[in-house]
Parts: sequence; C-alpha cells; structure tokens
Amino acid sequence: MAIYKIFLCAGWLIAVQAFAGAKIDKTDKINGVSVQSGKDDSKRVYQGKISQSFPHSIESVKQAIVNFGDKCNNSYKDRRKYTDKNFICKYHNEHLVETQVIRKLKQNGWTKEPGEIDRFLLARQVYNRGSFGYYELVRIYETKDAANKKSIKIVQTMLNDEQAKKYTSPLFEKDSAFDKSSSTFILTEITPTETSLSYQYNAETEHWILNKEVSVPQVFASISKSINDLVKTVVTESAIQSRDVASN
Repeated sequence: MAIYKIFLCAGWLIAVQAFAGAKIDKTDKINGVSVQSGKDDSKRVYQGKISQSFPHSIESVKQAIVNFGDKCNNSYKDRRKYTDKNFICKYHNEHLVETQVIRKLKQNGWTKEPGEIDRFLLARQVYNRGSFGYYELVRIYETKDAANKKSIKIVQTMLNDEQAKKYTSPLFEKDSAFDKSSSTFILTEITPTETSLSYQYNAETEHWILNKEVSVPQVFASISKSINDLVKTVVTESAIQSRDVASN
C-alpha cells in the first residue's frame, strides 16, 4: 500500500503544480464529477476529477482507456484531414474529429522515466465552434506493491510546438483555447477482477472568454459531460475486453 501511495502522489504532481498559485473561486459537483476553477495571475485554471470501480481486470480497464483511435464524433467525419473518412468510431466524443496514434518517435532528446513502460503521441483534431488541433504525449507507468498487486498510471499532456518537434515532424501547429492541459488516470488492482480508477483533468487558459468568471459554469458543464462520457466508454469497453479474454 505504501508503494501505491507514492505512485498516486506522483500521478497528481502535475495537478498540484497547476493549482499551486491559483486562488480557487468556484467549486461544484456535477453528475458525480468534482470541478473547481481559480485565477493564477492572468491565467484561469480548471480541474475535474472522478473516482469509480469496475468489475474487470486492470488490463481490461487499461485497454479501454488507451483505445484512442476508437473515439470521435462520427458526424464530423468530413472534417477529417489525416484519417480515413469512412472509418466509424466505436465511441462518441462530442468535439473530437480524429486522432492519429503515433508510435514511431524520434529517439534523441528524451528518455523513459522510472517505471515507464510505454510512450507515444496523439495528434488531435477537434471542432468546437471552430477547428483546432494539438499533439498530446501519452506516458504509461506500472508498479506492483508487496502483495504483487498492480498499479498503472496513464498521463496525457498537451504539447507546445517545440515539445512536439522533439518527438515527431508535426503536420500542424498547436491551436487550442487552452494553453496547457493534462489528464491522469490511476488504476489500482483491487482483485484480479476488480479495478479502481481515479481520473483527473487539468487545464489552464488565458483565452479572453474562458478566462472570465461568467464562463466558468459553462466550462464546468463541458468538463463534467466529457468526463462522464469517458467513464461510460471505459465501462462498455472494459466489459468487451473482459469477454474477449474469457473467450480465449
């Protein structure tokens, strides 16, 4: 358990840094998602988090999270630039047009961190009253406690243009209403057939609209919906993964 606590603290490090200098002025809980926002000088920071358990193995839940290419808004298929317009995503993501999973990374300028078992990029195109695009770095870490129970941490971090160039030759420049964003999943093996998930999303922005206090409720609602949609996806796909394992 001590190892898990250290691992969990490391998982929230980005979140702590993001909110370290912020003066929180809004908090709420919407459909099970805890949300908060505050100002840090000229920036406004947002956070959403949720915890839930699943009656499935930790590997099934992990696979349900990392199937990034299966999530999009199919009604935006004609807006796709880099993926097949005839492909049908299994799971709905309101604003996501397409995702490219990039596993062939440049080898210079970075090294894997302790406990890290995988690293790759996501090239995202989104549409929300306008077209936007950005790259995310995905890092996956794994540890085991004294009882040989596994913990997995999955961290997604939005990259700026210079950071993206360290890993690939970008097809587009970063264009987002948020200056920074990150998502952290902490999976903990309770039993071979039960897994707990703690998820946290963090973002900061100087966007002239999203920075205003009057916009906070709307952003809170959007964060809550996105997180709940994500959890529904994990619930459904975890069950499919578990059935596939059982059938084999």
